[in-house]
Amino acid sequence: MNVAIDLIIIVAYFSLMLFVGWRSRLQSAECYWVAERRYHTARITVSLVATIFGASSTMGIIGLGYSRGLTGAWWSLIGGIALIPFAFLLASRVRTLDVYTLPDILRNAYGERVAVPAGLMISVAWCGVISAQLIAGARLLASLFPIDFQLSLVIVAVIFTLYTFWGGQVSVIRTDFWQFMLFMGGLFVSLAFLISSPGPIAGLWKHIPPEHFRFPISTAFGWYEVLVFYPLIVGLPYLVGPDIYSRVLCAKDNRVASRSALQAALIVIPLSFLLAFFGLLARARFPEIPPETALPKTLDLLIPIGLKGLIVAGFLGAIMSSADTCLISASTIMTLNVIRPIYGTSKEKYLTITKVAVLALGFAAWVIASQEQGIISSLLLGYTVFVGGVVFPTLGTFFRKRIKITSWGALWAIVVGGGSAILAKIDGGALLKTILTHPGQQFLEMVLGTHYLSILPIILSILVMVGMSRITRSF
Repeated sequence: MNVAIDLIIIVAYFSLMLFVGWRSRLQSAECYWVAERRYHTARITVSLVATIFGASSTMGIIGLGYSRGLTGAWWSLIGGIALIPFAFLLASRVRTLDVYTLPDILRNAYGERVAVPAGLMISVAWCGVISAQLIAGARLLASLFPIDFQLSLVIVAVIFTLYTFWGGQVSVIRTDFWQFMLFMGGLFVSLAFLISSPGPIAGLWKHIPPEHFRFPISTAFGWYEVLVFYPLIVGLPYLVGPDIYSRVLCAKDNRVASRSALQAALIVIPLSFLLAFFGLLARARFPEIPPETALPKTLDLLIPIGLKGLIVAGFLGAIMSSADTCLISASTIMTLNVIRPIYGTSKEKYLTITKVAVLALGFAAWVIASQEQGIISSLLLGYTVFVGGVVFPTLGTFFRKRIKITSWGALWAIVVGGGSAILAKIDGGALLKTILTHPGQQFLEMVLGTHYLSILPIILSILVMVGMSRITRSF
């Protein structure tokens, strides 16, 4: 009976999500892709923050806070910091372009031969990002209720895919606002129960290693991660990211785009510390559990019946608000930047194709998630492929006159950078390591550090982009 009350609340929440999506189902292509570019600062700000605080910033950061302490905040903190230069330098410029997707920017600068492979690579990479959200949502359901993980995964995948399929960007922005409010309420209530639960909190700090209180670095997380790995792999998708750009492109004007990005940064930074601190408190209360179960364990043991269902709905909302943005962004990109150049048809037909792409990519993400990878590892899979292939050619479009990037340079940067990133993720990079040979691996690890397989594609992308541009500049 107790479990039934919380399940009823979750079912009601899912039903409401589906209803919002269904109510938004009859709309134009412009509305489905960019919500008619009519939203003001408050809506875009909250949608940006809701997009950022998905699986990685709920169960992911709380788990990192549990396992390594305050340095776990860096996972989203680096994104909040990256949003500041984005707000001042790029947000208004992206909105001015009046495009639908990130690869549209590449198409305008370099042509279809660059936009098509970039669009395909983003669609593939973002399946990994979406799968991380599905894994987090399914684990949350499976750990709190008598539901098998695979069944939970199917439920979460079907719900978020359906309301995204029906409503597009409009349903995403509409649900993001109150999903984020519910998430914030759940977070603060859960923290309150953690702090006030039986037993003096001061006596429990002994379960936390002293290293966990160190910041900005610790023994397990050094300057290499802070200054190199995290800024490149995790931070750059905030400067150049299809989900971030999709929010900005829904803004009413340039000023709204810039102000929303800056305000989002000011919210993300303190929330990053708060979530890592949640992980610390969870370790004090439950010192012998797997890190990624810190949030479910807290909710299961400390939150009373009835309120638990509401708080779980809030955390599920945070996870799904990130998943739906990624799904609609990737599906729009697949339609307009991969399928459209091959099959010419009307805008109305592309709306139908986008909806089919939502179902297809939602299914692909579910297949990846069913392999039960870790949340952070699934996100790193997507980020590494995206950063290695797409980020620098896109940044090059904003400074093209100064650095003179050619379409051939951008194309080969995407192919070489993205291709090597994919090789780096296949079977732990075994094939790429074979190509590099053992002395090559030792040299790269000495120069680039332990994450050299993730950093190498970025370096190759930049070198190929600049080198090929110099060679082909006179063609």
